[in-house]
Amino acid sequence: MQPHIQLLRPLNSAMAAVAVFVGALVATGYSLFSSPHLIGMGVAMLVAFIYTGAGNALNDYYDRFTDRVNHPTRPIPRKKITPRAAKELAGILFGLGALLALFIGWPDFNLLCLAVALVNGVLLAGYEMRLKRLGFVGNLTVSWLTASLFLFGGASVVSDPGPTIFPLPVIILAMLAFLASVGREIIKGIEDVRGDRDRKTLPRTIGVRRAGYMAAGWTCAAIALSPLPVYPLGLFSPWLYLPIVVFADGIFIYSVFVVFKNAAIASKTTKLAMVAALLAFLAGAMTVVR
Repeated sequence: MQPHIQLLRPLNSAMAAVAVFVGALVATGYSLFSSPHLIGMGVAMLVAFIYTGAGNALNDYYDRFTDRVNHPTRPIPRKKITPRAAKELAGILFGLGALLALFIGWPDFNLLCLAVALVNGVLLAGYEMRLKRLGFVGNLTVSWLTASLFLFGGASVVSDPGPTIFPLPVIILAMLAFLASVGREIIKGIEDVRGDRDRKTLPRTIGVRRAGYMAAGWTCAAIALSPLPVYPLGLFSPWLYLPIVVFADGIFIYSVFVVFKNAAIASKTTKLAMVAALLAFLAGAMTVVR
């Protein structure tokens, strides 16, 4: 893979774009495919892809020293690209993403999407430059960035969701994603504890075992609330959503148990569980009962 492309971590960036699509589908149901906002959603997906790639490139720039230990196969530790080139690429992509955000909802301005894009651009850059060294604050920032992808998608296709600002089903999805993401970020901190000598991550400040319990708590909160779209809110028909979300919850539960033995495996399984949960919402959106 070309080093510039590898910097973007295209699979992760594509997952961000898919999350925007899922947010849009959850907000509107099957009517999305005949919606006049379909092009705007496509632009929002492209913005999410570009922003995520920019954040990944900036991450590799600021993590170039710790990555020698934690991720030695990335382009900068392997000397396939210079740190300066990675930083410049990130700057270009951030600018391009912000410019494209102006065209969501064209010929009108989608001010809500534009606000989310601008705030997230600042948070992405701020996270890499400062916030991630603050431990739990960094975990919360990344989790918001993950959850807001669904809000971004919903806002791109629903011009007036009423008093909730964002469509209610998307808010539920974003909340569950936030809880699960906090758990996973803590687990990733446990996985990288050996190389994170310059950061106040939870495992380094309160200890690996206590951090593991915190990760388990956040993950279990996501599991406990996962039936909400069906019971009691009745947003989705249960026949497709529940089987898939139960499967995702099972993987989450496994990660909770394994985190105390092998954080690397727990990190991978939580990522798999989040993908499965994404599929559950995708399936649920196709059977919208509202």
